Amino acid sequence: MESMEIFNFFIMFGVAVFASAFGTLIGGASIITIPTLILLGLPPHTAIGTDRFGIVGVGVAGWYKFHKKGLINYRIGLIVAIPVLFGSALGANIVLQISESVLKQVIVVTTIILTLFLLLNSGMGVEKRKTAIKQKEYIIGAVLSFFVGVYGGFYGAMAGTFSMYILIGWFRQTFIQSAATQKIASICMTGTAAIIFSLHDAVDFSLGLTMLTGCLVGSYLGAHYAERIGNVWVKRMFLFFIIVALAKMIFSS
Repeated sequence: MESMEIFNFFIMFGVAVFASAFGTLIGGASIITIPTLILLGLPPHTAIGTDRFGIVGVGVAGWYKFHKKGLINYRIGLIVAIPVLFGSALGANIVLQISESVLKQVIVVTTIILTLFLLLNSGMGVEKRKTAIKQKEYIIGAVLSFFVGVYGGFYGAMAGTFSMYILIGWFRQTFIQSAATQKIASICMTGTAAIIFSLHDAVDFSLGLTMLTGCLVGSYLGAHYAERIGNVWVKRMFLFFIIVALAKMIFSS
């Protein structure tokens, strides 16, 4: 093995630990990991496939730690996860047929609206709300989750963030509860996409396994310290990340 390859593995491991540590709480780890994989020499589609494989570690380690803390709502998690699974399979299969520019515009507009909604509702995601969830809200949440799954299979960056929006807005969870419950959907979404990309030989397993290991470590640490950080600070990090990501998407288009 060449020294450059070993160096690349160390770079990928470190980036994965860092990205997944905050990604397990606010989503968006792929915004860092996909460009890193491309920088290390992978073609775009292989970078996305390898990222889908490696990012499985965020869901698995985060699920394990949050489950031990009793923070996961499995009923809501499955309502979100099942449509995400089917959406992810669809998104991964039609990755070459979707116009990325159109998709980016839809994401930018939707994210701006949802971010304003969060900013105008200061208690959302911070205060626990005990109002009963109506059947209509379950249906809307499931439909939205399907489209998040399609996007997650197609590209993935910020897919976890969009799932958290659904859990906070439609299922009235706090930021930390949503980060925990979202892990069920995350495993379904990334696992399904990873299998499909693997079947199309679009996964670099050497870098993928390195990234997977880093994501397991980072996600475990992020989930472990989640409650010490608290919902208020998680919300602040969430909004800061969204604004930076939005600026990057707008000015790079």
